[in-house]
Amino acid sequence: MTPYQVALLALAAESETAAIALWAQQLDDAEFTALLAASVSRHNARAAALAETAFAAEATVALRTPVPVIGLPIVDDTERLYKAATTVLDTARASEVPEQIVGRLGRAEPLNTAARTYSDAVRESTLTEGWTRGLDADPCQLCRWWWREGRVWPKTHRMPTHPGCACVPRPVWAKNIRQTLYTRRLERNSA
Repeated sequence: MTPYQVALLALAAESETAAIALWAQQLDDAEFTALLAASVSRHNARAAALAETAFAAEATVALRTPVPVIGLPIVDDTERLYKAATTVLDTARASEVPEQIVGRLGRAEPLNTAARTYSDAVRESTLTEGWTRGLDADPCQLCRWWWREGRVWPKTHRMPTHPGCACVPRPVWAKNIRQTLYTRRLERNSA
């Protein structure tokens, strides 16, 4: 695992712990959902910043020249997170393991945000040509299948993820990466 993945997993664990701590406070519904959405949103913002910084650091090392952070636009998903917190509250109440239900939202969201942000940085960068899947320490069967023995994907092909996935796209700086049907269709539709 890369230092970025280690830091990302620590952030996801912190977010998970914060979500479970909110559940333990036995707050009323409105307060719990608002605070959970705010907590997850804060951790998502940190995950996005971490992903952009990690991409710039990896590019700097690979190219041996300073590469600034791209500065991708911040996604305001507060409304979506509030709906998710409401759903999680209802599901947790009906569950025998409510802490796991609440914690999963806290853990999965920053991981998803970081994966999306890092993929966006790879795609938006003029320095990269593609990416390969960087597996986490204990990849699931689906992630191993998506890895495809280290296949290099064009940068316009978004890396697939699933809830709780800690895999990251690893930038590739080589030229002439073979296109996929998906990226050919994207190119054709944008013309």
